Amino acid sequence: MRLRVLLCLALGLAACEETLPAGFRPVQDSAEGAARVSVAFNRITSGRYRAVAPTCIGQRYVLRSSLDTAIPPGEPLALEGGLAMKPGQVVEFRNYQPDIPTNVTSLSAPAPLFSPNLVRPYNTRTEGKETFSFWRYAFPEPGAYEYFDTNMGTPGRQVVDSYYGTVTYVGESNAPRAVVCVDPPACVASAECLAGSAPEGTVCCTCPGVCCETDLHCSLDKTCLRGRCVDKDTGE
Repeated sequence: MRLRVLLCLALGLAACEETLPAGFRPVQDSAEGAARVSVAFNRITSGRYRAVAPTCIGQRYVLRSSLDTAIPPGEPLALEGGLAMKPGQVVEFRNYQPDIPTNVTSLSAPAPLFSPNLVRPYNTRTEGKETFSFWRYAFPEPGAYEYFDTNMGTPGRQVVDSYYGTVTYVGESNAPRAVVCVDPPACVASAECLAGSAPEGTVCCTCPGVCCETDLHCSLDKTCLRGRCVDKDTGE
């Protein structure tokens, strides 16, 4: 009898493994190591509640001259502020209202980005008078990671697996979004890289035209909006 039960259990587990949804991504454990920077969710600052500031973390590059013309080919792009992020470096995401469900999700990123819900008692810490639940992510690959909280707004089209009940999201979100941009080590920032005409074997930087403080950090067809270069017409 016991053998029959064990056999049924083994067959059931095998069936589970074979029919997992192709788009299913489990949440990721918090990364080890010190954080290079922290990002705040659900924080009250100067009496004002913020769900998540639409920040853009990453190196800024000058793509235009002061005369609103593009940097000519052959000249390197100038660095101008921002926090340089390299693969393997860690960002700590903090939920300052740890009783409010909050998570960090990306629908389009160079690598999977799915946090657990940052609520008590998950990774709870107190600094000064503030208590928060945190999750750390070590960005493994270069690129722009646009993330949001799936508990805010509409996180794309929600798809629930009919058998397992697992949830995935398809499409874009109207929740407030923010960005972490990661450059390759020892990368080249040039007009040729932006145009896709750099010599073969060149390791181009991925963050020019992503994070900004003024329009000079964006290409001519884009404008700087809340720290991110976006299309002038659509704001995306």
